[in-house]
Amino acid sequence: MRWTAVAAGALVELFAIALGATVPLPLDVRVTAGLALLTVGIAGGYVAGRLAGGTWKTGLRHGLVAGTFGGVVFATVLYYTMTHPGSEVGAYWGLNFAISRIDFPPWLVDRYGRTLAALVAALGGVALALEGAIAGGAAGTARVEPPEPT
Repeated sequence: MRWTAVAAGALVELFAIALGATVPLPLDVRVTAGLALLTVGIAGGYVAGRLAGGTWKTGLRHGLVAGTFGGVVFATVLYYTMTHPGSEVGAYWGLNFAISRIDFPPWLVDRYGRTLAALVAALGGVALALEGAIAGGAAGTARVEPPEPT
C-alpha cells in the first residue's frame, strides 16, 4: 500500500470538503454545489489510484482507502450541519436543502430525527468511498499496448 498515494487522494477530498463547508455561495448555486460535493470521492479516488500505479486492483484498493477517509469526514461534517442550525454555509446548505426535500413521514422525523440524520450522512459517506474505489480502479495504470507489427 502506497500511503503517499492514499494521502494525496484524501487531501484532494479534504480540500473540497473544507471549501464546501466554509465558502459562502450565492443562493442560486448552493444546491448545485452541494450535489457536486457528493462527487469528491471520484476526484480523490482517481488521484490515489493514479499515483499508486500498478493494476486496476491496486488502484481500486488505494481509491477505496482514500474514499473511505474522505467519506468519514464528509459524513461527520454533513451530520454536524444537519443537527446544528445555522452552521451550514455554501455547498452544505445546498445539501441540507436537498435532503430536506425528501418526503420522510413526520412521525419518523419526530421519533428518529438525529438517527435519521446520521443514517443519511453515513449513506453519503459510503457513496464517497464507493466512488473513490471505482475511480481508483479506473485510474490504475494498467496499460494496453498496441499490437506488434507482423
